[in-house]
Amino acid sequence: MFALFGVLFIACDESSEDSYNLFNSDTDQFEVSIGIEEETEVETLDLHSSTGQVIVGTATLSPGGGPIGTEHQLVIEVENTWETDVTQVILMIDSGDRGTKEYVLDRDSADAGYHQIDIQSVGEEGEVRTDLFIIQLYAEEESVTSTSESNDTGN
Repeated sequence: MFALFGVLFIACDESSEDSYNLFNSDTDQFEVSIGIEEETEVETLDLHSSTGQVIVGTATLSPGGGPIGTEHQLVIEVENTWETDVTQVILMIDSGDRGTKEYVLDRDSADAGYHQIDIQSVGEEGEVRTDLFIIQLYAEEESVTSTSESNDTGN
């Protein structure tokens, strides 16, 4: 099964570099406490444009932390203005010494602005750590190019 994750990781990484551009800020992330005794409250995060100046959506993580084995749901809502530009959302989880993994969120068939994933925290008994859940919104390269060209002042 780990080999399958490796293959998916490589395929996802290549397509992101070749035909997608990061649409949001590289600092859009949650700090998630894993291995603690109780589940924490729902966490919400504003997602910012690549310059950090414009809010382009929100991310909601439920619960925001919990014991090993906790089922977390991450829902991304891209604002209507940009929902057709953002065609792929990736969750990168940095677990420190455990490594980093990437997951592609499912896009809602009825509303292009919604992306979701359910993910279970893993770890050894007694292990307590803080993972980074890094949210990456991607737009197809031609979509970003056409948007920037339409904003050209002609000077």
